[in-house]
Amino acid sequence: MTSPESVIIRCQDHAAVGVTFRDRFSFNADSVHYAVELRAPGLNARVDEVVSWIWDSDLAPFLEGLAANYRGWDGERSWRTPTMPT
Repeated sequence: MTSPESVIIRCQDHAAVGVTFRDRFSFNADSVHYAVELRAPGLNARVDEVVSWIWDSDLAPFLEGLAANYRGWDGERSWRTPTMPT
């Protein structure tokens, strides 16, 4: 199933800098696949198939925290998808 929605995160200080999560789809209940686009002056990059494993990923709360603090914060925030069990 493909979703037309996207999540856009823009830099507060430079409107041309941002990250977009788009083209979300899922094959099963354990993972979500999506594309990530990066933009900045002189940079346009896209990774077509990023996979997030749903179990214990905490991506939704991480993005909710970014949205709640949209005016900015000190330091760096990062998130990683758990690796798929082998």
